[in-house]
Amino acid sequence: MKPLRFLTKCLCFFMIFSFLFLIVQEHLRDKWMEGEYNVSVKINGFYAQEPDTLDVVFIGSSQMYADMAPAVLFDRFGITSYDFCANEQPLWVSYYYIKEAIRTQHPKVIVLDVFTVYGDDYEDEGVMHINLDDLPMNRNKMHAIQDGVPKELRYSYYFPIAKYHNTWTDLYQDKVKASFYHEKDPNKGYSPFIFAGEYEDSAKEEVVLQKEKEPLPERAAEWLLKIVDLCKTENIPLVLIKTPNGNAERQKLYNSVEELAFKTDTPFYNMNTILDGQAHINILQAEKVSILMGEYLTKHYTFEDKRNNPAYDEWKESVYLFERQKNKCEIISANQFDTYLPLLTRDGYYIFITYKNEFGNTLDQKTLDYFNQTLHLQFEPDNQTEFFAVLEDGSVLLQSSDSNESVQKTETGISTHMLLSDGEHAPLDLNIQSSGALTDGQSSIIINGTDFSMNCDGFNIAIYDKYLGEMIEMSAFDLNDNLNLLRK
Repeated sequence: MKPLRFLTKCLCFFMIFSFLFLIVQEHLRDKWMEGEYNVSVKINGFYAQEPDTLDVVFIGSSQMYADMAPAVLFDRFGITSYDFCANEQPLWVSYYYIKEAIRTQHPKVIVLDVFTVYGDDYEDEGVMHINLDDLPMNRNKMHAIQDGVPKELRYSYYFPIAKYHNTWTDLYQDKVKASFYHEKDPNKGYSPFIFAGEYEDSAKEEVVLQKEKEPLPERAAEWLLKIVDLCKTENIPLVLIKTPNGNAERQKLYNSVEELAFKTDTPFYNMNTILDGQAHINILQAEKVSILMGEYLTKHYTFEDKRNNPAYDEWKESVYLFERQKNKCEIISANQFDTYLPLLTRDGYYIFITYKNEFGNTLDQKTLDYFNQTLHLQFEPDNQTEFFAVLEDGSVLLQSSDSNESVQKTETGISTHMLLSDGEHAPLDLNIQSSGALTDGQSSIIINGTDFSMNCDGFNIAIYDKYLGEMIEMSAFDLNDNLNLLRK
């Protein structure tokens, strides 16, 4: 009995030690949870999807997850999809991502972006950790480590604590909270890059006219052929694509990809010769790319339209989130008075406006009429040099021209204080003030202690998105500069 008892104690000790070891290791290792490059959210979100619910899985680097919006494919075509991608993902890692996608989802189509066909050697250690750390430890991951990491570095991928053991000094609450993260990603792996960008109506001429070919590096070509063979063996259609990056030099490589695709009877959809782009396009251009992709997929493959299927109602949240993000990009991209103001009348926003005119500039009647008519306000600068307004969902919640007890008048102008409900988020404590023509006066929009006003002569505007729970814009139409739009 003693040997059995000793063995039982050893087994219990080993189990407890292993359990604690895994917990400590997971707490210490790096996670990528914030901003556009939140790979941990994307990868864990993929595994949180119900098995066999994705029609299409997109594989590739950050150019893929910046360009392809699954919410658009669902909204326009009823297709469920996911961007199962990571930064600078080499093809020898994409191969195992595809194996994981087939293992968990059995998609109808695999779409691979060929941006990293330039690769001919091991990627940087940091890139490989971003690509591999969040994958579950299984046979595919172990093979990916063997094929993608130099022998002397592999131990830190099997046991990340070997790399991250010193990070206990940076152990903050959010990092611990992110451990064992298994939430769905409402963006379905997509990253909305929200910035003002100008794109041509079609691909740049130098890209379209680029007919030279640059030979594919040996290792990249080898793994691309392995991916083609894998999908044929699994009887899953593979589509090679290049999302638009506007790079004529790289187009030489994509021309060689086209040649390889032809030889292997693999479809290649080269969007780089169709649309203008860059390394990471903004959400407005990504919508165009996603629509083109949906049109291509529905033309060549058959999918069930899931838009009216209650089992996929969660995708409606993804569609609405995409619309909020797209609206934000449209707002920060608008630069003219007559294109900017109509965007303030959309649902889902608190709009805060305060007026200041310290130097006595004249506001012409046409501009004033457009301002009042568009926003349903009653501002008359001839009779009042002070003015502020609060709009909610396109309707006027309060304007200082109304006879309202909450509007306080003092020697420094007019002001009000109010609490605004924000649904799931914390209430907004608003203090708004207009000093009108007062010398050295203030135009302030103070929310929860922070002033979001530009304090310029003219219309100072702050826009809060109630759904996203964030201030998305601080701007001013400057009376001292012909009502040109200023932003912070």
